[in-house]
Amino acid sequence: MNKRKIISISSAVAIALVAGITYLTHQMNKRKIISISLVAIALVAGITYWGFTYYSEGVDRQDPEPAVQSPSTTEIQSIDRNDNPIVISIKNITVEPIDSSNSNLQITFDAYNPHQGTIILESIQYKVLVNNSEVASGEIGERLEGFLESQGNVFPVIGSGNVTLKDTDLLARNSENSNLWNRLSTNQIDSYQVNGTYSFSQTSTLQASGGDRPFTLNFP
Repeated sequence: MNKRKIISISSAVAIALVAGITYLTHQMNKRKIISISLVAIALVAGITYWGFTYYSEGVDRQDPEPAVQSPSTTEIQSIDRNDNPIVISIKNITVEPIDSSNSNLQITFDAYNPHQGTIILESIQYKVLVNNSEVASGEIGERLEGFLESQGNVFPVIGSGNVTLKDTDLLARNSENSNLWNRLSTNQIDSYQVNGTYSFSQTSTLQASGGDRPFTLNFP
């Protein structure tokens, strides 16, 4: 029951009692009229008090809003681990001429593990592009096909740790890429784009899992 209904009921009772008292003034003496008036006032006050008490209790009884629970740290790490187990970035790309027809492009990756457990970085497959033209490609490491495979060419990345990986590609000059080769060999490239995929695996006491994640990076 809300406040408006309580007031309406109290007013109706008061009006009815006033009408009754007015009628009785013609039928009874003053002492009886005063007694009846006091009883009527007490009745109206009682109804009003009961109504507001009931309303207050009703407000107090309202169920609180359900609390929104934030995911625990473990749950957040689990979500992040599945979506982004390793963070790949580029530390450097350099081109060193060998002779008038060949240069070496060296690319340096940084692999960072933002989680607590160790993750095995198996391989990084990549392509280096300049203005949407591929100038180099390569693979670091070797993807494991099973637990029996040798793990000599993979890279464990401990929790909150990182590893640096380098690879070198030979750039051969020809009639089609002569202008681009000259710019590469004299370090006149403003920006490189590197597209690729890295493969990883991780183990726990109960199960092993892993997969591939694509990446697109720009340097610098």
